[in-house]
Amino acid sequence: MKKNIEDLIDSRSFYVELFGENQQVINSKKRMLHKAWDLFKQNFLHLVHRERVFIVSVPNRVEILGKHTDYQGGETIVLTGPKNFFAICALSKDDSSELMNADPLLGTTVLKFHTGTPLLITEGVGSQYSCTVVKRLMNNLAGRGLPPLKNVKAVFIGDIPFGGGTSGSSSKVISDFLIFTAPNDIFFDQRFVSLMIDNGIKAGMQVNQEGVDPYFLPLSMYLAHYENGLDFGDLKGDKGVGTFGGSEDHTAILLGMKDTLLLCRFCPTLVLERLRIPQDYMIVVAYSGRRAEKTKDAMEKYNRLSRNASDAVAVLNNINQTRFPYLRDFFKDLSMEQRADKAYYQLKESKKALSLAERAYQFFKEREIIHSALTSIKEGDINKFGSLINNSHSISRQYLKNIVPEIDFLQHASLDLGALGASGFGGGFGGCCYALIPREEISNFLIKWSEEYLKKYPQYEGVAQFDVYPPCRGCFLEEVIG
Repeated sequence: MKKNIEDLIDSRSFYVELFGENQQVINSKKRMLHKAWDLFKQNFLHLVHRERVFIVSVPNRVEILGKHTDYQGGETIVLTGPKNFFAICALSKDDSSELMNADPLLGTTVLKFHTGTPLLITEGVGSQYSCTVVKRLMNNLAGRGLPPLKNVKAVFIGDIPFGGGTSGSSSKVISDFLIFTAPNDIFFDQRFVSLMIDNGIKAGMQVNQEGVDPYFLPLSMYLAHYENGLDFGDLKGDKGVGTFGGSEDHTAILLGMKDTLLLCRFCPTLVLERLRIPQDYMIVVAYSGRRAEKTKDAMEKYNRLSRNASDAVAVLNNINQTRFPYLRDFFKDLSMEQRADKAYYQLKESKKALSLAERAYQFFKEREIIHSALTSIKEGDINKFGSLINNSHSISRQYLKNIVPEIDFLQHASLDLGALGASGFGGGFGGCCYALIPREEISNFLIKWSEEYLKKYPQYEGVAQFDVYPPCRGCFLEEVIG
């Protein structure tokens, strides 16, 4: 039996299921969802079929280890975060789709469908994501026996720091995808499910992995291609939103489970293990206030790391007379500890740009760190795990050159305050830093970390954020009565 939306919004168990027992997080989420529902009632309830309303939750992610490894077939360890987008959506009774941001300063995106092509009428912040989602979805649905898209009304609200490096753009893409596919009866249509699984197999995925949802796994890779514009099996891509990244964000967002970290390998996506940090320890995250947003300049820096990796593959193939597609495939005859040096010296001696040698070196060292971290977590050696996190940060700073001074300060300050390990993460060039700390020290640690940072960078007062980050559940979708 479907629940009444207001009963669900007021149910503590709903928030516990998604975010865990932290009361501060629960209170924040309840306020967010109440605000979204109030706006939906005021603006859209009379314009939709209220007997079929959907609640959507799409979380963010923290990259624990695996800096710029996923799109070269490497591993990552990711945490599904407590920051998220909520959306309330339903089929529209009129001829336009409206996606209203609960923040009035960010505007409303209005789309109208004309002969299979979405036309943007009013631009809200993030409208390019909505347009990208709708265009690709409509193109991929055409001729597949699935119904054409009908218009929807939605209110969405988010607390993911904009440009924070915690996958806010990926969360927005996935949120928009659910806003359109859920009310249109596409998301759980068996024909669409089969389309994802069949094309996942064509993309080389192992879709029957034990303990992994066989639909959400290929769906995560498919949605990653909404951003990088690549084809997914027979489903043709478009230009995407301009970033040449991989699938780690989308895997964490769709497949995350409470209280666990996710170890994955990519190209294609493979879930290797679910890991647990010892209960006495916790991840906390600081958003620096310096945006790692994908402006033209920042996107060029981000995409340069991707291009350098691809160029390194081409040069290594020429040197070794091979035809490997990814950095992952080289030097498998060597131990994990030997591969980074081998790649560095081959590329350096080829008289190519030093940046290619450094990029390949970082990739292989990061994989080495991840393999060691896996052992330390399983053996309960939390101090070793912390030192590996620190090493990852240092290598990223030296070889990727994507750690800005604010993030480096946060990393060092957290260690001075007693963190076992800390690192910047994500695409870099701004964003966030996480720290691994004893659970009993959370309150004092966050206060002192914030004080130290804002003393050094007072310009981020009121912008920087310091939060507890328990591993949370992935995407949630439920049909309710409005």
